[in-house]
Amino acid sequence: MNIKERKIELRKQMAQKRAQLTEPERKKKTAELNKTLLREIIPRLEAVQTEQYRPTLFTYMPYKTEADVTPIMEACWEKGFRVVIPKSIQEDRIMRLHEVTSYEDIATGAWGIREPLESLPLLTDIGEVDLVLIPGLAFDLKFGRLGYGGGFYDRFMQRYAKANRPKPYLLAAAFELQLIAEVPLGMFDFRVHHIVTESRSVVASSYTNHGSEKR
Repeated sequence: MNIKERKIELRKQMAQKRAQLTEPERKKKTAELNKTLLREIIPRLEAVQTEQYRPTLFTYMPYKTEADVTPIMEACWEKGFRVVIPKSIQEDRIMRLHEVTSYEDIATGAWGIREPLESLPLLTDIGEVDLVLIPGLAFDLKFGRLGYGGGFYDRFMQRYAKANRPKPYLLAAAFELQLIAEVPLGMFDFRVHHIVTESRSVVASSYTNHGSEKR
């Protein structure tokens, strides 16, 4: 079985596994997950904030059985940080980032996923993103990520390499059950810098294969 086939099979398994959480379990785990996310994200963005500079969070709108991370977006709005979320452009297989300042800026788009209105300000300089909250189906403790198969985040991250610019801080939000022994990675797959679940926070010590864990 090649990497592509392994990924397809693993996506099915992980989607089923996450879907087996009961609603009370999901709510409880999500609440714990968001507490830790807030402790990790808000100070990191505050550290780069100045009178002249407004930090930027690139986050996502949760879909189906994903943990609801919208409290992070709401907290950033309250802090006056800039929040951008992606709009998927199917014909080009890319994401465009639009700034959102309230839920009125968000509507249901392709596949039932909530997306920003096209009329909203577009973020054109990827270097302005300070932190990305990354979705995924599975992660491992080498900070590998299994996405949903569209390649949108992989192509977005490749833009940094092509522009010879460092990636922003990449923080993955997941339930503990989404951590597996090893994610099969292809040539263009990226690793995250930090993984937060409802029970732990794991940081790559040098954004390589070594990590430190906080509970």
